[in-house]
Amino acid sequence: MKRMRVLLRGGLAVSPVFLASAATAFDCTLESARDLGLPGVTVTAAAPAESGAPACLVSGTAVTSDDTAPDGEARFEIRLPDDWNGRFAMFGNGGLAGRVRASANAVDVEYANDTGYVTAMTDLGHVAESSVDARFALNSDGTPNEAAVADYYYRASHVITETAKAMAEAAYGRAPDHSYLTGCSTGGRMAQVAATRYPDDFDGVISGAPFMDISSMLKIQHFQINQLLSPDAQLLPAKLPAIEAAVLASCDAVDGVTDGLIQDPAACSFEPETLVCTGAEDDSCLTGAQAKALRAYFTALHTDDGQLVYPGYAPVLFDSGFSLFQGGKEPALDVNAAEPWGNDGFDPAPIEWSFSDHIVQYLVKQDPTYNVRELGISPDGTVPRAVVEEFVAMTEAGNGSDLTATQAFLDSGKKMILYHGWGDHALSPFRTTRFVDDLIRREGSEEALSDKARLFMVPGMGHCRGGAGPDTFNTLAALEAWVEEGRAPDMLTARKFDDEGVETRAMPLCAYPARAVHDGTGDVNLAESWSCQNASLGIGSVGISAGLLTGGEPTQ
Repeated sequence: MKRMRVLLRGGLAVSPVFLASAATAFDCTLESARDLGLPGVTVTAAAPAESGAPACLVSGTAVTSDDTAPDGEARFEIRLPDDWNGRFAMFGNGGLAGRVRASANAVDVEYANDTGYVTAMTDLGHVAESSVDARFALNSDGTPNEAAVADYYYRASHVITETAKAMAEAAYGRAPDHSYLTGCSTGGRMAQVAATRYPDDFDGVISGAPFMDISSMLKIQHFQINQLLSPDAQLLPAKLPAIEAAVLASCDAVDGVTDGLIQDPAACSFEPETLVCTGAEDDSCLTGAQAKALRAYFTALHTDDGQLVYPGYAPVLFDSGFSLFQGGKEPALDVNAAEPWGNDGFDPAPIEWSFSDHIVQYLVKQDPTYNVRELGISPDGTVPRAVVEEFVAMTEAGNGSDLTATQAFLDSGKKMILYHGWGDHALSPFRTTRFVDDLIRREGSEEALSDKARLFMVPGMGHCRGGAGPDTFNTLAALEAWVEEGRAPDMLTARKFDDEGVETRAMPLCAYPARAVHDGTGDVNLAESWSCQNASLGIGSVGISAGLLTGGEPTQ
């Protein structure tokens, strides 16, 4: 099937239709945009959109102001459609932000732009060329840049949301009927921060692969410590095909069908030690140090008194994304150096080294020269409680994992959709399942939570997108139908397209804890060969190592 500009609503293809009465088109000129006269807003450009339904893109800056930090400034781009459907969608940003761009489900962005949403994006209150650059957190004299940190953590997204709503009302003569936020990674964190700190901003939020705890950086450093213990410990690209093949051989059939996708990695019992070379080392096997590093990757990080800090990662997609985010594409120049890849922790270091290194230096220790390897994280997966407490104290304003506040948002009638790829090498998918498991325990049952929030795990998908599995699905249309029509999504249809735009695979994404189960006879590439069932596979050694049996709620 050739991919066409077709929008997916609740798993079904629909034509772009406007469900609210159309508004008069905005006069797309700089003068008209400035004449809207929004307080604290400086409009710098207005131009027709180059894609989607006809619209005007208004760019500018807004003063960010509240009683938590000094005033700051955030850049924005707000899309004003010629035919407004009465809805507003805020798009999340990614990484450490610094540029006006979206980190959100690409299908959601296309759907919003094609169906007449007012949309907005922001740089989260600072300017940077790299999404792993945390230097904005300190002023030139080394003092904390409180305004920029507050904007990154929570304030800029809220202010630009208010700005976009006010601009819509000024342009069309009425406020939005419904408002949503869709984001992935930091954009997922933005969704959860909005729900817990500004619950009146949105009727529903979409949190993809959420960076919900900034202290997740401690787990990243736990793995990095292990792969930098010796020159022969780093998990470089040449070794990854052997790891991927061994994982699939061990785990692919556990879900009942051998199809190249692992439906529930927690049920796997892959043992890295089975790959240790028994003869001369080559790319088909691992050194003992590499096997230890790989084991550490799957292993949860706990405080030295046993409290879960962050789960381990899932053994999925080692041939897609692992080198970029974790293992590195090049050998470290000096495994003992404060910056093993040089260049102040930037490229060619793997993204998650850069991300965690700079967050520790600029947001936690507030010292650009700090050696992150002196935090006291043990290779065995423990960290002093005092280190975690300091980390949380310095960063908790940016967390979106507050369970009590999340419940308050949901109890007010708002909705939340979460999704996460099982092959995510940036943020562990087990953290998101743990978050939902904790909500289920608090709500009393899966059914009770399912009226308010639903999680869709995505087999074979990497961080926000990509990977071997179907990664194209519409969460915004599903949230829209849930909020406005009361139709909760039991499943989402996900599709995979090749580089030519041809659909190669489709399958249902099931509302957690259900998973897709193959019918035993049909083509595994067709969605109709699968159904959603509550069919637990139990917990294997991977799930145990990842900390899924650890009692209590995480320290964040």
